[in-house]
Amino acid sequence: MNELKNIWILTKSGFLPKEKRNLKETIYLGLKLYGILILMKGFCFGISYFLDFYDIFKIPAHIGGEKIRSYGSFQRILIIAIIAPIIEEFAYRIGIIFSKQNLTITAIGISYFILLSLTKFQKLYCASIALSLGTILYFSLKNNIVKLLSELWKENRRKVFYGLLLIFSFLHLGNYEITIELLIFSPIVILRHFLAGFIYSYARLNSGIILAICLHSLNNSLLFIILLIFR
Repeated sequence: MNELKNIWILTKSGFLPKEKRNLKETIYLGLKLYGILILMKGFCFGISYFLDFYDIFKIPAHIGGEKIRSYGSFQRILIIAIIAPIIEEFAYRIGIIFSKQNLTITAIGISYFILLSLTKFQKLYCASIALSLGTILYFSLKNNIVKLLSELWKENRRKVFYGLLLIFSFLHLGNYEITIELLIFSPIVILRHFLAGFIYSYARLNSGIILAICLHSLNNSLLFIILLIFR
């Protein structure tokens, strides 16, 4: 019940204070959040199944998923369950709490994913550009600007929270072939990413970035198992 109360608080305010927990308590929290995450995924699957069953909308093939299926099992689990969760959590969740370092990491991560989605550049090239932009940003942030941004973050916690959550959700549209129909039904397509991102954000704020990464990894592992079954 405490988690449901905190979810409501996070929904309204975009912020939760971090709580001190031992390893056992952290694992227990993670299992509860993962249970909520599975229920949310089931809800999203139900909506997609309903739309598909009545020929209202069929989510197009997952371009990224098709590419990943060409890799070996070890490569797939490495990318899906380890690399992707780490990169995405640092890109989209670390910046919920402001610091000069957190802002820089978030700027690098989001720049990388935007370049990857909107251009045909290779991943290494996108990463190089994003790192360059992040380096310029870091050394451009003088103390007075950092102080101003810190106050801005505190005064606009809900906007920052939902802004990062929406960026995370909408950039996942790049995983699919972009069509007019996809854009019309984009709220349905991104819903599961939005809800999952919300739970990751809860974990990041209330416990720390490590729990957020672990939840993301567990969630992606479930996807990996499904891909293995239906490959």
